[in-house]
Formats: sequence, structure tokens, C-alpha cells
Amino acid sequence: MKLFKWVRAKKFNNKLMSLFLFGLVIFFIGIVFEPNVGNNLRTIIILVFFGILIPFYLLKGKIRSIWDKTKNYLEEHTDTLDNISDKNIQWWIFLASAVGLFAELMIIRWHASAFQLFGYFKNISLLSCFLGLGIGYSIARRKPVAILLVLPALAIQFVGMLILRFTPLQTALQNPISEQLTLGLAQATSFNRILMVYGFLIMVVIFNMLTFIPFGHLVSRLMLRRSKLIAYSWNLAGSLFGILLFSLIAFFWSPPAIWFLLAALGVFPFIYKAKKLLWISVVSAFLAVGIFSVPFHTNRIDVYSPYQLITVHLERNAPPVLQVNNVFYQRVIDLREDSSQRKDNERFDSQINYYDLPYLIKSEPEKVLVVGSGTGNDVAAALRGQAGSIDAVEIDPVILDYGEKFHPEKPYQNEKVSAILDDARHFIRKTNNKYDLIVYGLLDSHTLLSGKSSVRLDSFVYTVEGFNEAKNLLTDDGLIALSFSVLSNELGKKLFLMLKEAFDGQEPVIYKTGVAGGALLYLIGPGVPASLDNIDTPLENVTDKYKNPEIRADISTDDWPFFYMPVRKYPVSYITIVILLLFISLLSIRQYLPKINAGNFSITAFFLGTGFMLIETKNITELSLAFGNTWLVISVVITVILTMAFLANLIIMKWGTPKPIITYSLLALSLVLGMVFSTDSFAGLPDIAVKLFSVILLTIPLFFSGFAFSSELVKHTDVPAALSANLMGAMLGGFLEYNSMYLGFSSLYIFAIIMYAFAFFFSTKKS
Repeated sequence: MKLFKWVRAKKFNNKLMSLFLFGLVIFFIGIVFEPNVGNNLRTIIILVFFGILIPFYLLKGKIRSIWDKTKNYLEEHTDTLDNISDKNIQWWIFLASAVGLFAELMIIRWHASAFQLFGYFKNISLLSCFLGLGIGYSIARRKPVAILLVLPALAIQFVGMLILRFTPLQTALQNPISEQLTLGLAQATSFNRILMVYGFLIMVVIFNMLTFIPFGHLVSRLMLRRSKLIAYSWNLAGSLFGILLFSLIAFFWSPPAIWFLLAALGVFPFIYKAKKLLWISVVSAFLAVGIFSVPFHTNRIDVYSPYQLITVHLERNAPPVLQVNNVFYQRVIDLREDSSQRKDNERFDSQINYYDLPYLIKSEPEKVLVVGSGTGNDVAAALRGQAGSIDAVEIDPVILDYGEKFHPEKPYQNEKVSAILDDARHFIRKTNNKYDLIVYGLLDSHTLLSGKSSVRLDSFVYTVEGFNEAKNLLTDDGLIALSFSVLSNELGKKLFLMLKEAFDGQEPVIYKTGVAGGALLYLIGPGVPASLDNIDTPLENVTDKYKNPEIRADISTDDWPFFYMPVRKYPVSYITIVILLLFISLLSIRQYLPKINAGNFSITAFFLGTGFMLIETKNITELSLAFGNTWLVISVVITVILTMAFLANLIIMKWGTPKPIITYSLLALSLVLGMVFSTDSFAGLPDIAVKLFSVILLTIPLFFSGFAFSSELVKHTDVPAALSANLMGAMLGGFLEYNSMYLGFSSLYIFAIIMYAFAFFFSTKKS
């Protein structure tokens, strides 16, 4: 308690430090009483905990002195930054903006790769970055700019989470949210684990927010040295370059060592003249890059695909095992009759029965489609079932590559097989082929929807509309075989209802298998025989169980694609996360911006940021249907967003600002058009036309929103403050986004219209 009193009594990040220590304490308490953590790890953490806190308390006077000296060094370095020549200051704005956005995408991706927890809390990393950047923009005129501390802070996050990734905390830190199931993983329902989760999140949010304050501070301080709209143009151009660079290295499967190296190279021009603290940044960068360049285990290979972390485990006399973001995904198995796996291991009998069943009903199908083909187990089964030709669709290039390299049956090398790298729903929408059999592999969601970070791989695969489109690809006697490892009776009933509605009242036949924890196999389509009594399979028919009218479930649609929510209910549990983030945000703003008022805070920019965030989320989900939910979509959307803002800014620079009533009327009209029309409105047109019209329809609101924001910059006396308010508003948009889990994605347009109405009101009030 004395430690907390001392922290509160000082001006060394007092309130935030107290909250950070509170998070550390409850995280520690949860670990101490959590039986599944393990004695060895518990002992190490206890020693580290007291090894940090005891010296911190005993040397509190020295720590204050060290911080005062560090602050003096940072102020000296800020003077160096202020002496950068005005001649090329626009390029410095460009570089600072680029490295800031690059680091933002880097840390968001790393959080989700290291801990599945950040996939459940889909935008917590993004919002903590926004909070830090927003505060940084707001303190543009203050000293010091702590850019020298950025690389050490990033290194602590990267290396710390890397170490924790290989401990039992990887499985202990799980989702405490009750409304949404957790992809087969245990929920953190015990009090101990809830303490661990929330303590961990408190520490990460605060630390990450502090990490990104210097990025925003640096950009805003440089922007003060150019006229408003010109500075904003270079800020947008740099941000655009940052997203393009990160998208490019993601495309080439680059590892975190490369991410960190590029971020360090981007920061280096701003710090290399520092005389006294440069060594800390250099050592941190070398340690982080070096540690990530050394494999922790010799029998596992980590590859960072454009979507996620893919790990393959290789062991003697055992089939390779794949993990996705540290969670089991698939075992590569050899089920040929003469294989040693099949002969010597009876546990593969359930696998054989499962993979063989569709081909007992639809023998020797002429044309087969496998969606979610993974490493090739389902493709190999189709070849054993004497399929004529097979289209195998897999979204992740790394998983497809592993299948080609490691699968013992070599299914992807067979001339009958066409391997297609695409999103399953997108392929189903665009193909003109007809299939005798469509097989849904154990397609699963490894990452949840998150702006700028990752994609939800099956958001639109398991919806009524998606199943209806698949039905239209079947031949007159075609069949769909859909496998899924259901987590509850409600989820099994949900799939039953969705298939029944898509197939105009036909009820699927359901078998319980012995794979993936007892996955269910759904059979539906005109090719399902009236009686299955003559089908020779030991699998149990459990159709009646999931027809039970007492089991409640709500179907998923393209507007509400939350497949892992068995019933539609308001996400009350998420309010805990929202309150936590709001509390940290308000505490941070009060500490760093104690004199904030209407004179230096743009309310209009705030609500523009809120609406902007909501429209961005809606665009990503909607364009996923047109382009496919691939890595390219998010990059394209963000690129278009920044380009639209850039073009709007250029037009205003050349021709001036239009009247608010004109700008906001066009903005409102474009939003109404987006609500009335969707990608489905262009069905029947060529694929390229669908994509073009979808992009135009969905991005026009962002163009007019860019007009509104640039007009606000012209009126506002302080550009960094306006940008800060815009980012703070984007945080509110991130909070409001959670409402889509109950109301559906179409509600985001309604919320956006309300937010833009507030922006218009305050814009006219100021004028």
C-alpha cells in the first residue's frame, strides 16, 4: 500500500502508474492461485514480481532522479529535432507518419500472433494505439519528445510476449466473454483466470498507449512547421506509405525480426544525433531482432502468413501438426490402405470413417469442390474416393504450401487437383462450375474481425446467404458435406437451421464423428438419399438431437455473421472491456491534457473520427464479399480511405472549402445509398464490375468525410489538436462497433449518420 501511496504522491505518471501496478498485482494474484499455471512458472513469476517491486520501492528516490536526468536528455534531443532544416521538413513529416502507422500495424499484428486473447478483443490493440497517438498529437508544443524511448518500449512488448507465448499462460489467458464461444478453447470463467486476463489487458493497454505517444508527438511537432493542409497532405502520404510497406512485407511472409528491423530503420533518422541515450535504442533493436532470429525449438517452424502465425510441429514417427496463432489447427495424416499410420494405429479408424462417408453416398463424383482444403486431408480423401476432378480452395498460402511439402499422400501434386488460393465465399460467388459434391473442410475462424489487423477467415462462409450460393453450384443430384467441431448443442442447432433455410426446408442429415473432438458431419442437397439405412458406416446419426425444438439458436446472415454466438444477444460482457478502456482513456487524457477545453479541442473533428471508424469497419466487411476476405481487402480499404482523404484535401487546397450544408448533405446522401444498396445489388454483373461498383459505393462517404475534415482543419487554429480529437473520436467509433454483435453491421451506418449529424451541428455552430 505504501508503494501505491508513493506513486500517487509523485508526478511520475502517477495515476497511470498506479493503474498499471494495480493490473500487475491482480495479474500476479491470478497466477498465484491458478492451478494450471504450473509450479515452475509460478515460482519464476513470483521471483520476477518481487524482483521488480522491491527494488522499485527501495530505490524510489533514485528512480525519480534517473527519470529527471532522462527527461533532461530527452529535452536536449527535442532541441535537436527542432533544429531540423525547414527546407525538407515535409519529408520528415512523411517519414514520421509512415513509421508511426507501420509500428501501429506491427504491434497490432504481433499482439494477435502472440496471444489468441487479442483475437477475441478484436480492436483493443488498435484503440490503445489510437489513444497514444491522439495524446501525442495534442501535446505537439510541449517538451520533451520521447522518441528515443520508442524502440526500447517496442522491444519490451515484442520480447516479453514472445517469452510468455511459450509458457502455460498461452492457454490460461483466454476469453472471459460469455456471449461468444471461443473457437473450441477454454473460456476464462474462473475468478483466478479472469483476474489474470484483466490484469494482463490493463498492463498491455497502458504500456502500448505510452509507447505510441512519442510517435504522435513527433509527427504533430513537425507538422506545426508547415501550413495546415500541406502538413496534413504529407501526413496522409506518409501514412499511406506505411500501410503499403507493411502489406508488402506481409505478402512475402516476413517474420517479426524484419518488422522490427524496418521500424528501427524508420526511427533511426530521428535519433542518431542523440549523444546520451542512443545506445539504449540501438541495444534494444539489436536484442529484439537477434532474439527473433533464433528459433526457440528445433522441431517447430514458425511462418507468419499474411493472416496469422502458422506453426508446424515435426516429430519422428508422428504426422506433422499445424497450429494457427498457437492453437491446434490440423494434423497431416496418411490414410492410404497401405500406410503405416493406418495399419499400426487404431485411433485413425475414426478419421477413415469420417473422410470416407461422403464418398459412400456420392460414389466416384465427377467434380468435387473442397473449401478450406488446408494441408490436403480432404483433398486426399476425394482422390481415394475416385473423384474425377477436384477444385481445392484455401485462403492461407502458408497452409497450402505446408500441404504441398508435408502431406504424405501428395494430393496437391495430383493432376486431378486444382489448388486455388482464394477466400471460400468469394470463390463460391464467382465460379460458374457445377459440382457433384461440395466438401466444407473443418474450416474455422482463427482471427476475428479487426480493423487494420487481421481478417475473420469465415465471417461470410457460414451464413444463410453463403450456403444458398453454394446450393446453386450443385448439380441436380449434388451433395454438400459440411464438417464442423461444434462447441455446444446450440451451435449444432444453429448450423441445422441455417442449412435448412438455405435449402428451402430440406433438413440436413447429421453424423457424429470421432475427429476434432467429435465434429459433426452435415449432409444436405438433392443427392442425399431418402433412406441412409444401406450406408455402411459406424458413425452415429444424431439428426434428431439437433432437431430438438427446445434448443434455441439464431441463424447467421451476411449482416450478422457472428457464427460463434449461438443466439443473438447484446454483448453485455463486452461492456466490461469498454468501461476498462474508457477509464484508462479518461485517466490518460486527464493526466496528459489537464487543460483540455473547447478552445483547443475540435468537437467536430471528434465526431468525424467516430463516423469515419464506423464506416471503415462497414467497408471492410462489405468489400470482403466483393473481393474475398483475403489479406488484400484490408490493405485496399485502408489505402482507398487514405487516398480519398488525400484527394479531398488537395481539392480544398486548390478550390477552397465548400459550405458545410453542401458537404454534409452529400455525405448523408452517400450513406443512405450505402444502406439501400449492397454488393448483392450488383449480382449478375461481371466480377470486375461488381468490384468496381462496390468500391465506388462504399468509399464515396469517405471522400465527403475527407472534405468535412479538411474544412475543419482550415477553420481550426491547431491542426495537431484537430487530429488528436479525430483519433479520440475513432476510439468512440471502436466502442460503438461492438453494437454490431447484436444489431448487425447495417446498424453501423445508422450510428455513423448520427455521429456525422453531431459533427455538422458543431461545425455550423462554430461558423
